[in-house]
Amino acid sequence: MHWFEITPGSTHDRKCFPNINSLRKKLVIVDLGYWDFNLFYEIKRVGGFFLSRIKSNTVVSITQIVQGKISQKYIGRSLLSVPINRKRSNILEVMIEKVCDKGTLCCRTVGFWNPSEKCYHWYMTNLEVAAHLIYPLYRYRLPIELIFKACKQSLNANRLTSNNRNIIENLLLASIAAHLVSHTILDIAMPKLTKVKQLAISVQRIAKVAVLLANDFFNFLVNGTQKYAQILRDKIILFSDEIFDPNCQHRESSLAHVERLLEGLL
Repeated sequence: MHWFEITPGSTHDRKCFPNINSLRKKLVIVDLGYWDFNLFYEIKRVGGFFLSRIKSNTVVSITQIVQGKISQKYIGRSLLSVPINRKRSNILEVMIEKVCDKGTLCCRTVGFWNPSEKCYHWYMTNLEVAAHLIYPLYRYRLPIELIFKACKQSLNANRLTSNNRNIIENLLLASIAAHLVSHTILDIAMPKLTKVKQLAISVQRIAKVAVLLANDFFNFLVNGTQKYAQILRDKIILFSDEIFDPNCQHRESSLAHVERLLEGLL
């Protein structure tokens, strides 16, 4: 974790964002709650990278057909107004532009065929990587949601027993602190795991193990002796086989999928 902010539930997500200049050379995978062309423009301006699903009511103009069976006659048309109601190829790619308050944003947009919904899902980005990597990279947004889920289900972030602002903020901070402390489990257990298991680490499972070892963490923090440190370390190693998806041998994780694709490019 590099940054967080606690706000009232009525605060729009877009009003909470880290300093733009801190995002140079960083990839920001954008939740639709943060959707803003001016934000994308600023990330690109400072030398950062963005990746986002396109909102269904977005109006962006096609400037170039890069790959896929899309007629050149649609150049200049709004992307989502183009009648693509059947599969033309697994991946479509176009260059688009959007005039926003900050200036004109130019970037690539990649479409992936969704067999369940029988339509293309479109993703905007300024990343210069192979088109087939865009959707697997976007899937990295899911672990962020799972961190919130782990904090709620295992670390009591959803058990706010007061309407007092100070109490609520302190309980949320305690949950965030517990999540950060749980990374100790990852640091100690990961070297004991095979690469396949390392790529299938589950933040939800780590949170559950952290709860099981809560007393051991407490004893170490209060006493701070080598004895309690060793007890904690031994128990973390004992639970090391509980922090990854047990189906990893049969079902590829998002991280493993991207790593395999990247290795194929070398």
